Amino acid sequence: MSLIGNLLQDAALISTIAAFIPLFASVALARRGRTAQASTAANVGFLLVFLNTLLLTLCVGLVLVCFLTENMSLSYVATNFPQTSSALKLLYQVSGVWAGRQGSLLFWTWLISLFASGCAWRRLRQTDELTCAALGVMEIVIMLFCGAAVLSDANNAFVATPASALNADGTLVAGMSTGMNPLLLHWAMVLHPPATFIGYAGCTVPFAYAIAALITGDLSPRWVEHADRIAVFSFIFLTIGMVLGAVWAYVVLGWGGFWAWDAVENASFMSWLTAIAMIHSFTLYRRRGVFKRWSLFAATITFIFVVLGTFITRSGLVQSVHAFAEDPVSTYFFLGIMVVAALAFLLLMLYRNASLAEDDEIESLASKNGSYYLTDLICIVGACLVAYLTVSSSLPTWLPLGGQVVSAGVYNAVARPATAIFGLLMGVCPMLGWRKTDGAAFRRHMRAPALIGLVVFTALMGYFALELVPAYDAVMAAGGDPAATLTEQGPRVYYFAVTVVSLAAAALLLASSAYLLGRGVRARVSKGDAAPLAVVNLFRHSPAQAGGYLAHLGCAIALVGLVGSGMYVQEQTVSVPAEVGAQASSGGYALTVTGIDDGFDEQDNRIMEVDLAVTPAAEDGTTSEGATELGVLTPSIEVSASTQQQTLHAAVMSFPTEDLFVAFQGLNADGSLSLSVKVNPLIMCNWVGGAICIAGIVLAFLPRRATPLLAADDRG
Repeated sequence: MSLIGNLLQDAALISTIAAFIPLFASVALARRGRTAQASTAANVGFLLVFLNTLLLTLCVGLVLVCFLTENMSLSYVATNFPQTSSALKLLYQVSGVWAGRQGSLLFWTWLISLFASGCAWRRLRQTDELTCAALGVMEIVIMLFCGAAVLSDANNAFVATPASALNADGTLVAGMSTGMNPLLLHWAMVLHPPATFIGYAGCTVPFAYAIAALITGDLSPRWVEHADRIAVFSFIFLTIGMVLGAVWAYVVLGWGGFWAWDAVENASFMSWLTAIAMIHSFTLYRRRGVFKRWSLFAATITFIFVVLGTFITRSGLVQSVHAFAEDPVSTYFFLGIMVVAALAFLLLMLYRNASLAEDDEIESLASKNGSYYLTDLICIVGACLVAYLTVSSSLPTWLPLGGQVVSAGVYNAVARPATAIFGLLMGVCPMLGWRKTDGAAFRRHMRAPALIGLVVFTALMGYFALELVPAYDAVMAAGGDPAATLTEQGPRVYYFAVTVVSLAAAALLLASSAYLLGRGVRARVSKGDAAPLAVVNLFRHSPAQAGGYLAHLGCAIALVGLVGSGMYVQEQTVSVPAEVGAQASSGGYALTVTGIDDGFDEQDNRIMEVDLAVTPAAEDGTTSEGATELGVLTPSIEVSASTQQQTLHAAVMSFPTEDLFVAFQGLNADGSLSLSVKVNPLIMCNWVGGAICIAGIVLAFLPRRATPLLAADDRG
């Protein structure tokens, strides 16, 4: 298997080199008017693109077959094979393909090749210069990714397992491998990495077309039309990947949160932010012929940030729970990709500068054009700031924050007010005109959303006063690390002010999005559609705008969740005697021990779990007299037999307005149970808002042709 895999991988590397040469030659020949030769070169290049995808497909297929057949002849498979008896074992075996360093790089390279072949297939009957140049750029990227695998055993999925580690029948010698990291044995981690990698790989296409447009001088909207749908498709998967990663972090890591500003989390967030700027810029480029430079820049920096995430993960530059061991080859390869991409973009922009003149790009900031510009600016500046803070610990000490590890509190201090401002911008933008906004018209369009938003804001402020403020006071009264963390975020007045502005932004965004969707439905009803049919037809006839407003609606709901679950969490570590009937209380809930189990599973992993009956707590912390049991939580600890690594399996009880999160952290020195208890307000809004946002983006992505604008989008 090792020999076959290495031969296939070497052949894939050679095929990429063989592909981009005729593709670029085709562009050069077409420029010289040698049409027949250009067509021949393009056809050869296209066929080699398909061959490269075939070879990489065989590489991935070979690794997958080894996992499914438990063939341990590849060191990568032996190291990452899931040692579990779970009902999901088959899925975990499939996920082994991307679970480790080598497999994830191979999988990512294969996905880029699939996107390249998809672009080639779409243009197979019309091999134009633009697509040939774009495919040439993509093949260079694939070549560099393949080179990182071929030239470094640390990245090569086809290194053979040492003979000393295998029995005569091909099974592993006992104790020679620890298998897949137990933290990855969760359904969300089956889906999170491939979703993220699909998003990452897709971001190569807009970058390739941007560079191709600069190479060929075709700066018409054609390159955006080729790349736009793939950009949105990639953004969908970037979003899905982030949401799934948040779910995994919340349930599996046992700390009760879903975002920790970890370096690799930040890497995904950077490219997600710049992808927002890219998609919005593409909209104006296609529709109004402006934001040309922004579109080219956003496509390039999104790709660079995607590679930066890989560089951070594989170079050892920054410590992260997601990071792999340091590898010099990866460091130089991925740093080289970023530098070459940036230099190529800058030089080509200088060369084509005269062709990038734009008329009336922004006449007024109080317009859709202006709000799109501010959106792009906030997203790109925010992404650059997150990137700088992420790598600050590796920067020279003479730079600001150089050599320092930036805490999550610093990120939050910047992100929270920025998010509130961004939400306000999203809420107002749809009501503005394209070039300039007439004041009277704006007031007329804003009247209904403002009234609706005021009602929503009033309800949110009631919840803030009755639930969030007492939660804040309870944390401060309890003292300890949670109180110190809140204190670091600023004085009480400022903290509450950020909350109020954020909730106001969420209310306005929710109201404006719902209002525009409702107006669209009413317009369909006025044409004779029944109400349910009107909703369906709205998304059929104006899917891009309706889907966009639905995505904004999801963002508004998620913003409410971020305020509650990110700023007002009550957390406490409690000790409970290790006996049935023992009680503890936290956050208004009483926890009663109803059972304790300590045993071993089929793999000799130790499983310790505690059954806790949950009831409302009385003022003294005990169960209220006559209180109804709310349910039973069973948090547990799994200790791996091979590595002695502990995995916390938290238990969560969800209510409409909050979650009760309990993680069993083991036994204290006195034999009592240590429980980490958190009450997460409004966290359900994160998951609901994220799902609605993804649904809206998917609906906006579905149309294959231009569709009519909603009335609010067609104002001049």
